[in-house]
Amino acid sequence: MAQPPAKRRLFKPPMRIECARSAGRPNHFLGYGANVSETGVFVQSLAPRAPGTRLRLVMHLAGKGSEPITSDAEVRWVRGYGGKRGPSAGMGMHFLGMRPSDRGLLQTLCSTPALRSAADIQPLLRTERRSAG
Repeated sequence: MAQPPAKRRLFKPPMRIECARSAGRPNHFLGYGANVSETGVFVQSLAPRAPGTRLRLVMHLAGKGSEPITSDAEVRWVRGYGGKRGPSAGMGMHFLGMRPSDRGLLQTLCSTPALRSAADIQPLLRTERRSAG
């Protein structure tokens, strides 16, 4: 039996996503994540990577001071620029080996209705991080 699709959350404004580099080097800006689930994220980017590329993502969910979510991820599909009225260019990424506490946080965010801004996310981040460990 097929598994039901994961719940998704659209973020406005989108969350900043970086690509982690080797020790001692700063992270590299990758794009913005506007559509996320507990299993993956669509990264808006004018320079998407090729399908099969694996990256270490650092996702900043809400404002300064909150701990980012990190996960290895693989590019599953790419979408090119569709013009002014077309969908955003970018890549669909699937999370690999995410920490259970981070996966739980994404599940909570994706199943909580009426999140409109970073201010709505901050209380969830504090509660979820505290209960996770």
